[in-house]
Formats: sequence, C-alpha cells, structure tokens
Amino acid sequence: MNNLMSFVENKVMPPMMKVSNQRHLSAIRDGLIATIPITVIGSIFLLIPYIPWPQSYVDFMGNNPDLVSKLILPFNMSMGLLSIYSSFGIGSRLAQSYDMDSLAGGISAIFTFFMTLSFTVTDEGSFISTKYLGGEGMFTSILTAILAVEVMRLCKKYNIGIRLPEQVPSNVSSSFEVLIPVFFSMTIVWLVTHVLGFNVNELIADIITPLLSVSSNSIAAPMIYVLLTCLMWIFGIHPQILATVMLPIWLLNSEANMAAAQAGTAIPNIGVQPFIFTFLWIGGGGGTLALCGLMCFSKSKFLKKLGRLSIVPGFFNINEPLLFGLPIVLNPALAIPFVLAPVICTFTTYFAFTTGIVPGMGYPLAAVWTVPSVFAGVIATASIRGALLVIFNFLIYLVIYYPFFKTYERKMVQQELGEESTN
Repeated sequence: MNNLMSFVENKVMPPMMKVSNQRHLSAIRDGLIATIPITVIGSIFLLIPYIPWPQSYVDFMGNNPDLVSKLILPFNMSMGLLSIYSSFGIGSRLAQSYDMDSLAGGISAIFTFFMTLSFTVTDEGSFISTKYLGGEGMFTSILTAILAVEVMRLCKKYNIGIRLPEQVPSNVSSSFEVLIPVFFSMTIVWLVTHVLGFNVNELIADIITPLLSVSSNSIAAPMIYVLLTCLMWIFGIHPQILATVMLPIWLLNSEANMAAAQAGTAIPNIGVQPFIFTFLWIGGGGGTLALCGLMCFSKSKFLKKLGRLSIVPGFFNINEPLLFGLPIVLNPALAIPFVLAPVICTFTTYFAFTTGIVPGMGYPLAAVWTVPSVFAGVIATASIRGALLVIFNFLIYLVIYYPFFKTYERKMVQQELGEESTN
C-alpha cells in the first residue's frame, strides 16, 4: 500500500496537478461555471410547465399552451444561447489570466465565435440560425474564445496595435489597442468559414459525436470519472480538473435531455452531471454522508463530535471536513470503501437508468449539486423514483462503509483511552 501511495504521489499526481492549473482549462472551467445561474433558472422554468403530477396540474398546463410558451422562454434564452454566454465568460477569464482587458477579451471572443455563423435572408428579413447558439456550438465557442485571446496576447507581446496619446482616456485607448488583434482573429475565422467554405461547427460536431456517445450511453465515462476523483481526493488533490473536462459534454447532453423532456420524447442521455453529483456523491465525493451518519453515533468522542459537526454540510454535499478532518486523505483504513462504494453505486445507477427503473434525467441542470441528493433526484427525473434510487445507493454506502468504519473506530477509541490514561 505504501509503495502504491508513493508511486501515485510522486509519479501520477504531479502531472495531474500541472494539468489542473493549466491556464486554458482553468479559463474554460471558470467561464462555464459563470453560466450556472442562468442555466439553473432556465431549467427550473422548463420544469414548471412539465411537472407530471398531479393530473389536474398536467391538464391545466395542457389546456394553456400560451402560458407554457411564456414559461419556457427563460429556458430558450439561457440554454438556447448558452454558447454566447460561454464564449464571453471563457474569453474574459483567459484575458484576465494574461493581465489583459477582460472585457475586451470577452467581446472579442463573442465576435470571433459569431464569424462561424451565417445570416439566412428571407422576404421577412435576415436571420441567424439558433442551431449553434446553444449547446451544439459549445466546443466551437471554446476554441474561438481561446483563438481570440491568444491573438490578443501575441499582438501585445510583439507590440502590434494602435497606440493613442496619453491624453486620450484609458477606456478609449484600450479599445483601440485591441482593434488589430480583433481584426486578425475575426479574419482568420472568416477566411476559414466563409471564403474556404469550411464549416467549423459541423466538423467539431462530427468529431465530438463519438465522445458524446460514450459519455451518454456507456458506463465507461462515469466509471473512469469516479475512480479518478476518488484517487485524487485520497491524495488530497481537488478533482476540479475532471469536472472541467466533462462539463462541456454534460451541458450539451443536458440540453438534449431538456429538449426531449419539452417535446415529450424519450430522454436520450445519462451522461449528465446529476448522474455523478446527485446519485453517487451523496454527501460529497465518495458518498460520505453514510460515513458521517455512522460517526454521529460513534463510541469515539472525536469521531462523534466531527460527525455531528459535519452532518449538516454533508447533507448539502459538502464533505471537506471529513476529507481533511477525519481524515480520508492519505488514510489507507478508509481509502478502500471510499473507492469501492462509489464504484458499486455507479453500476446500480447505470442499471437503474438504462433499464428504465428510474426515468431519464430530463431536468439535470435544475438539480444543482448543493441540493440534498434525495431532493435533487426528484428534481432531475421529475419522479419519486429518483429519490428512491438515492436512498438505495445510500444504503449501499452504509453497508460498505460500516465494517471499515468500525475497524477505524476501535483504533480511535484505543488511542483516546491511551491518552486519558497518560493524563
């Protein structure tokens, strides 16, 4: 065990830490996280008209289509335009990381992204198709945001830009400074898309489709995610980098699920965030709410006190007090159940959704990770069976953690008795 820990700590974790602090990935993570308020609000408004019970409520909504269309407007304005918001957020954060004007970075990113689109001219006027303004254009918006800001950085590095006299107000001069970089990034995308006829959005969609298929319909993606997350936590490293990689895919799958829920068709994807954060991370990474509950009734004074202090945060899926206070980090005694229990629950959750025992997650973005899992399960699936799956997985965690916890408890009790006898 010591050799394994030494190998992971010295060979595996340093490159993962380097990746987790990578500038572009951090900007993508922060830019997408910034969209959470609008996606949550939009998904809640989508949920309201399609709550499947009671029947009188369902009939009322069915008889008032105008009301329904008004209620889902926030959803269309949030998820339907998600790539625009993401582009601005990523461009702004990346520019900020280079100590450049974040506002200019965000504006340049949006402009560059828009250059991948085209106007459709009709008798009624000119229109931009919304096809790639939502989740389907997410990866294009990420790439164009990075391109726009990197061009700004290179122009700044080589002093390429328009410099105005010092007497000119700073907000005006800064706008002119980025005029040439914005022109360069826009021109690059314009040439590729509209002169060479290279459809960037379609190409990226074709490349991403196999990855989305795996994340949506295979157990491989959640299993790898769970194993890596648990391993990183055991060595005290926050696994935010994994969420950064998966978040664009989760968002794209979530949009498809909510569109299916709105249309009343089958929910296509299980590769959405609540699969992990609602049904597996019950109490936080590693599903530690069950362990916290055992601690509340421990014979060890320390474990009982820590458990009762941690139970409320744990109910809202915040478990750092246990990870670092118990600790679970670098603790071989609890590392096995910390990995084993989530792996087993990954299988049970996957089986529940693929067999239809639990209905699909049609409202995944409404189930924010800080919402207690038993409630988030109902919200994500619009079914009480979502809560029953959470309870079932919680019982699995309880059974697996119990023998390891009792062993650790005996050690702690003996240690406390030894300290008392010494005093």
